[in-house]
Amino acid sequence: MIRRKLSGGRTAAILLIAALAVTGISGCKSQTATESTAVSQSIQTGSDTDGTTDSSSSVVTVDKEFTDRDKDGSYDESSAVKISLNAAGSETEGTGASVSGSTVTISKEGTYIVSGTLENGQIIVNAADTDKVQIVLDNAVINCDTSAAIYVKSADKVFVTLSDGTTNKLSGGTEYIDTDDNTVDGVIFSKEDLTVNGSGSLEVNANYKHGIVSKDTLAITGGNISINAVSQCLSGKDEVKILDGTFQLTTSGKAVKSDNEDDTSPGNIYVAGGTFTVNSKDDSFHASGNIVIDGGTFTVESGNDAFHADQDVVINDGTITVTGSYEGLEGHRVTINGGEISIKTSDDGINAAEPKSSTSEGENTRKDQSKKRQSQLPPGDQGKGTPTESAGNESQASEKETAPSAESQSEDGQQRRGGGSGGMRGGPMGRGMENDTNAYIKITGGTLYVDAGGDGLDSNGSLFISGGAVYVTGPVSDGNGAIDYNGDGTVTGGTVIAAGSSGMAQGFDDSSSQCSVLYHFTSQQEAGTAITLKDKDGNELISFTPDKKYSSVVISSPGLQTGSTCTLTAGSEQTELALESIVTSNAASVRGRGITAPENSR
Repeated sequence: MIRRKLSGGRTAAILLIAALAVTGISGCKSQTATESTAVSQSIQTGSDTDGTTDSSSSVVTVDKEFTDRDKDGSYDESSAVKISLNAAGSETEGTGASVSGSTVTISKEGTYIVSGTLENGQIIVNAADTDKVQIVLDNAVINCDTSAAIYVKSADKVFVTLSDGTTNKLSGGTEYIDTDDNTVDGVIFSKEDLTVNGSGSLEVNANYKHGIVSKDTLAITGGNISINAVSQCLSGKDEVKILDGTFQLTTSGKAVKSDNEDDTSPGNIYVAGGTFTVNSKDDSFHASGNIVIDGGTFTVESGNDAFHADQDVVINDGTITVTGSYEGLEGHRVTINGGEISIKTSDDGINAAEPKSSTSEGENTRKDQSKKRQSQLPPGDQGKGTPTESAGNESQASEKETAPSAESQSEDGQQRRGGGSGGMRGGPMGRGMENDTNAYIKITGGTLYVDAGGDGLDSNGSLFISGGAVYVTGPVSDGNGAIDYNGDGTVTGGTVIAAGSSGMAQGFDDSSSQCSVLYHFTSQQEAGTAITLKDKDGNELISFTPDKKYSSVVISSPGLQTGSTCTLTAGSEQTELALESIVTSNAASVRGRGITAPENSR
């Protein structure tokens, strides 16, 4: 036997090494591949609001399907095998399960109803690789000091059903002992596809490492699930996909993780719905592939990234509230098509940058450590601002994003080219000041609030906004900006108002098709000072109240039209802006390909 113990304070996991062994031993069949009945769906993340596809297109492939049996937590009690757990000796009624000491072994396809208490024992599933096994937890309490409470060695697929109206508790000790070639590291540990369904409650206390682990796909379609784990709460090698349920996830590591290092298909996370309350010291949702959110309600407190994908993060709908994190949404590409999103971070609100290779649990995977200096700065008095908007969020016709043209300057000295200092001062996943042509942030819909200690929207590549409403309370430090991109920065629709410091302020490119303004105030405005933009008739186009001090603002709205004038007010400062071009700014000088603030506003 191999004895394994988690050393005090150590959260680095032993990544998927022995657990990938498929060599058969006595009593355990070799693993064989199983075919999924689900259908992989491709998501086009580069579509404009008119349905066309622009040059920023990226196809994200995830498995979004749930089988009928995944979703159905019902069972036939009359034909099911009954398993009654008891420390003095568990009992079975029916065929397909056997008892040896404190271990119950299920060896055949069927439905097994488990009730009672096992203070130190486990249920093992060791069935044929064509067998589907349903384990119904009916007020079951199982603790296993040295291994998984439920250990799936072999089957085609296993369903753990939480019986309606029941409360079930699974737990483990701080030291696990290997009894075969598998490295068991979860309270529920499955070598095969695993589905959790039903409407009952499940409480998992993982004192060694992980809560629920599948070395294939982990699917959850219902239940009230509470997990307290040393490392990961939910882990699926191929994918973690969630249809519904209520989740309370607390961990010193990552809350939900999918990481496939041994297949060309990366680990993905897909969420269609559910209610999530997450507190994690590392990333809350972490995928080596893609994260796609189609719905759900999330309240997240993260010690690192709230949502991190090495490839794409796609938010199509849902309500996401990040109450605190290092960075909010991070991926090589980040697309927001809908939803209500509120993000509070000590660093970047949204970051698009190329990832580096994965490291051990709890370690930072960022390439460019220069951003770390920004995380040491006080994030300021952070909080979600209070916007009001008169103009609609409808987008205008999109133009193909192209390289920015040269700056133009009117006789009154106003610059009409977006830009800022450019350069990736942050982008901790990235490569310094380069433009990553594969990276982008794309916003086509939804409502987004960002309160960032670093950059509000930070792309090592391009930034595309064609719809939705974006409100940013950006950094107080001049070393960051409310908006930061290295490639193109275009706005073709939607409403944007981003306030922050002026030292690295950046606006949109003149390749945009919707007007925008980058304005540096003559003095720093206090937190809680409203920014209001009105048209020439005094009609309010947009208003926003940042919760931190600011000295510059970027504004774009469908109500801004070339050739018109508008009035910008912040506190006692008021100015009339003539929108003679797509981009208007009061910049004093040009540095690189961007614009710096007037000296008296810095």
